[in-house]
Amino acid sequence: MAETQNTCAAAPRPPYKDNDGNEISSLGKAFAGLLIIFFTFFSAFYLIGHWPDRIPGPKENTTSLYTFRWFHVRLIDSIAHTGVVVQTRGNIAGVDSTQAKPDSTADSITPAVKKVPPQVQQNPASVADEMQEDRLIHINTLLLIMVGVAGFLGSMIHISASFTSYIGAGKFRKSWILWYCVKPFTAAALAIAVYFVFRGGFLNMSDDSSNINIYGLMTISILSGLFTDRTTLKLKEVFEVLFRPKDDRPDQLKNGGLKVTAVDAAPLEAGQPTLITLRGEKMDEGKVAVTIGDDTIQNMERKPDCISFTYTLPEALQGEDTVLLTVQPENAAVSNSYPLKIKTASDDTVTTNTTNT
Repeated sequence: MAETQNTCAAAPRPPYKDNDGNEISSLGKAFAGLLIIFFTFFSAFYLIGHWPDRIPGPKENTTSLYTFRWFHVRLIDSIAHTGVVVQTRGNIAGVDSTQAKPDSTADSITPAVKKVPPQVQQNPASVADEMQEDRLIHINTLLLIMVGVAGFLGSMIHISASFTSYIGAGKFRKSWILWYCVKPFTAAALAIAVYFVFRGGFLNMSDDSSNINIYGLMTISILSGLFTDRTTLKLKEVFEVLFRPKDDRPDQLKNGGLKVTAVDAAPLEAGQPTLITLRGEKMDEGKVAVTIGDDTIQNMERKPDCISFTYTLPEALQGEDTVLLTVQPENAAVSNSYPLKIKTASDDTVTTNTTNT
């Protein structure tokens, strides 16, 4: 007799949970905590280490170049404020003003002639080495880097608070690990996007960064990383305001929106409340005005496929054959009208108002 094979599938392995219910081991907690501390500290340390000594004023004739070194990001004009500094392709060297000769080529390369302080005159080679071209950075590039790092820092603050809260509550799930890894980088990109929106809002048609408030800029960037969801919604609002088309054509085609396909109601009788149901598509979207004769319906129950309400026919309309029901959706060019039958004394059978459109 042939051996029977065990066809029962193995039971799925339950996810690991610690004593508090978290799907992470003690070693994982320690490693994740160290990573959060490192990236939070590094982003804050980077901002402090590359904070510029000052932002040039709007009327200053400066080169807008900085020395790009840790804890030594200084505007070139802060260093070379006396004497003559001539910039070449290789470096910038200090020259005595009495020995300097006008040169059209040098003037085309050097945006300004500055004086060198006495300590620089004693050792001009050190200043020239410090101001080499590969150690300089433009203010626009510096601000972009700092905005991205500030957004990264704001996201790390949010991640550290979220991680510790879920660990403490015993609700951490390993399926969220990818979110923790991707969130800081998306926040950095979002901060740069917000920076572009604010810079574009100035509408000065130039790339001049001399009138930027760097403290306010860093505050907005950190908050953008800290509240990425709300920032994304605000950017969506800005986009909708800027690019919302205005079409006032009377013959324009309107797609979507509320559409009535049928009206169900028993014959109306004076003094008797009657249930009226409007059936159709997207009946719960937007505002709609429903009137019967001269009466406006106030209390309506709206669902995706129908609108229902109770209406009592006035005594003044009892002798009429029909009364007109009008449906006016918001932003619709025209309204839709449907006749409702009124019950008369000669009616022996009960009929139902059913109007298909």
